[in-house]
Amino acid sequence: MAACLATTACSPGGALREQSAAVRVDDATISRSDFEDQLDLVYENDDLRGYLFAGVTRDQLRADDAPVGAYTQQYVGAMAGLHVQFLVADEVLDAEGVELSADDRDAVVAELDQVLAGGTDDLPDDARDDLVDGLAAFGRLRAEFEQDELGDLVNQFVGEATIVVNTRYGTWDAERLTVTPPDGPAPPPGGGDAELLPG
Repeated sequence: MAACLATTACSPGGALREQSAAVRVDDATISRSDFEDQLDLVYENDDLRGYLFAGVTRDQLRADDAPVGAYTQQYVGAMAGLHVQFLVADEVLDAEGVELSADDRDAVVAELDQVLAGGTDDLPDDARDDLVDGLAAFGRLRAEFEQDELGDLVNQFVGEATIVVNTRYGTWDAERLTVTPPDGPAPPPGGGDAELLPG
């Protein structure tokens, strides 16, 4: 079953229309419009999809007969989970007084330029910035902290943070540190539960 994204009919009474954020971690958010643009981008861009979700094909994200703007619930939940990870990584760095440098971002851009046929220059500005900043935050956290220390920092932050996923895209599961897709516990693309900060 596909998650309905493009129409307000998904939301009885239009209640979800008031939720402008797709994902919120404390005061940091990604808007619904940016999130849905990125769903389209990852669906269309084979190289980017393979980088984020190894081995996942386009037909796993949307059935051939699905309307434009409708994707599988597993895909939507996985993308929401990815953005929780991006926002958490950035917030943990901020809480620890660690700033991303131009070198941190340049290293990610160089890696993506090797993976994407058109390089990062072919990505929309907002999507490129979100992706580069999120991946750079992961890298900087791993460079700054030992694995056990990092795990403790993340667990403490997540335990105290307010993490909200718009119900259109899934539900944050604080016990499993993952996003449950919109209509149940189906695994995200790639299979299995993604760690909050994979090693």
